[in-house]
Amino acid sequence: MSTESPEKPSGLDKTIYFVRYGLPVFAVMAAIFAVSQITGTTIEESSIHKSALGIGVVGPYTDEFAHFIEFFVLSALIMRWILAVKVPSNSGAVDPIMLRSTGQKAMLLAVLYAFSDEAHQWFIAERSVELIDLLIDGIGATMGSAVYLSVFQAWRLQKSRNS
Repeated sequence: MSTESPEKPSGLDKTIYFVRYGLPVFAVMAAIFAVSQITGTTIEESSIHKSALGIGVVGPYTDEFAHFIEFFVLSALIMRWILAVKVPSNSGAVDPIMLRSTGQKAMLLAVLYAFSDEAHQWFIAERSVELIDLLIDGIGATMGSAVYLSVFQAWRLQKSRNS
């Protein structure tokens, strides 16, 4: 048994780590905030909104689909960041309780951001707080964490089989 203490990461390592795992989380949060800044009239008149309605895939549910996707991605990225901190890159067993709690933390952080996003829209012209949007954000956050967790576990299993 070694009595040496593990090496602490250097400042450069921490910066690279933050750029790789933290920056995408903040980029998605900034994008969500930027979209929330747009007035209701501007959204209705935008060519992107009109073309999205014309696609027919999501039809009149474009707004709800966008809410789902935004918070699905945000939750998955938060989960990725937390797991990068907690789980070493080498293969081996991962505590299922830790994985579950990580998913719950990622979902909770995404839902708290969704709540703040809806509260922010209260102060924007021709925008309103919609509880259905908050519900859809929560569903997206839950699914994002669940899907990322499933993919992460499958990747770890495959990695352990190949080693």
